[in-house]
Amino acid sequence: MLKPILLSLGLMFLLGNFPGFAQEKNDAWENRILVKTNIFNLLAQRSTFSVEKVFKQGYGAEISFVQGKFNYFLFTDHYYYRGFLLRTKKYFGKGKLGVIYPYLGVYAGNLKRTIQTNGQSDHTGWFGFPSRDFSAQSVRGGGTLGIACFFKSKIVVDGQTSLGYGRYLSHKQTNPNTYAKGYLDMQVWLSLGYGF
Repeated sequence: MLKPILLSLGLMFLLGNFPGFAQEKNDAWENRILVKTNIFNLLAQRSTFSVEKVFKQGYGAEISFVQGKFNYFLFTDHYYYRGFLLRTKKYFGKGKLGVIYPYLGVYAGNLKRTIQTNGQSDHTGWFGFPSRDFSAQSVRGGGTLGIACFFKSKIVVDGQTSLGYGRYLSHKQTNPNTYAKGYLDMQVWLSLGYGF
């Protein structure tokens, strides 16, 4: 009695998945979930994590956790950031594997930035920079331009640049003269991932 039930369940599973296999050949990378990390973030001593769902007709929605840390870089002793991004994309192409596809997108998210610097000046007193102890939460948004390639091995390579604007919501600082209400938000990503 148990064998016929298991056999019928197995056949139903196989028959139910044949349309899915045919669709996968036609729609190559559509209807997949992509898990990615930005390998450029290795320079920032932290990892990022992104999950993207690619829908039919080349639309995608992505959520990313970003974080990074720089020490003694460009007149800054310590710079730390972390936040989340929501990004929507529109891929241009037929969805074939092994082909590079351009895409456009928009993003919105939050970012917490912490910047600490001990001011210095040279022996003449003409050149230097002030001390800074700054921490703030912000919201940001903008546009994205990128390219992506989906391989037969289900590996995904995604390169993108984004440009937008961020606005501080709250801040803590020692010197009020160094505070700006907003900032230019620029991102460069080279992500490596896998499609399920």
